[in-house]
Amino acid sequence: MYATMESNNRKQVNSKYQARPYCPCWSKRSGPVPWKNLNLCTCGEEQNLKEWSWERPPYVGSSWLVLTNDLKQVTFHPFYSSGTAVVRGNCPMIHNYHYYWEIKMLTDTYGTDILIGVGSNKVNISDPQFTFTSLIGQDEESYGLSYTGAVRHNSKVTRDSVGFCRGTIIGVRVDLWNGTLEFYVNREPQGIAFYNLRRHQVLFPMISSTAAQSSMKLIYAASWQASLLVDSAKILAASVKNRSLMRPKLPPGLWQTLRRQFWLTLPTEGCFVDDTDVDIELEAAKAMVSTLCSLSVYQLTICILKGLFKYIGVDKLLDI
Repeated sequence: MYATMESNNRKQVNSKYQARPYCPCWSKRSGPVPWKNLNLCTCGEEQNLKEWSWERPPYVGSSWLVLTNDLKQVTFHPFYSSGTAVVRGNCPMIHNYHYYWEIKMLTDTYGTDILIGVGSNKVNISDPQFTFTSLIGQDEESYGLSYTGAVRHNSKVTRDSVGFCRGTIIGVRVDLWNGTLEFYVNREPQGIAFYNLRRHQVLFPMISSTAAQSSMKLIYAASWQASLLVDSAKILAASVKNRSLMRPKLPPGLWQTLRRQFWLTLPTEGCFVDDTDVDIELEAAKAMVSTLCSLSVYQLTICILKGLFKYIGVDKLLDI
């Protein structure tokens, strides 16, 4: 169900104080920022791809949460807090697809809990209105990452991460081909947190907060169907020995296709790059070609077969 950490290896630290903003813009700011003036920093928002938006719960008014006109930014408890507010994305996530989205935390994190995660349509999002609780992850139908670093499911903390603070970019990757959930903090993977998500017929993106005037913004949201192309790209990228280059070692044409659609599967630093850096493109392509040329026919065959077996779901049976 979920990935755990051995007790003797688990770090006994307060994850809240490990949280860092994505860029230096936030460290230059002293004191609180009014929630109506939170979009001064646009770092990490280069890609204007948002396949879905937040939907307002029918039972709440403007005293509980405020949505921008484009339904991308949410401010919870804009005046004062008297409980837990939650919003759900209007994107039902179905089997055999990959989903990835990013949230930028725009305000200071404090209070009982601020959570980012997923949940099924069975999650009761109306009862906790007047209760301060960690809503996402309190039952078997939801999974959440807290600003404190706690990864929650079924009212249990399954593991720790670095958490998040004002200015942090939090990514959520849901693989409903393999049934896994992984969180990213400032585009750094935190490891697979949960397995067996395919037991749910449908899941939805969710965010919740008990903190007054806490704001989050959806800055990226994409999905793609599971395919042999993605798995083959991951295997070929893993065969590159020299990882000093930031770019994947793929031919420019294939790299451009994968970067636009499946950038998360590639061994990048997690950042988007400009198309104008032709020299780096060529250097990456040369490195990839050199690597492929050094492989024997047998090794190339194994790479292709691994991707094929993984795509059709028999890799676990063959133990490869």
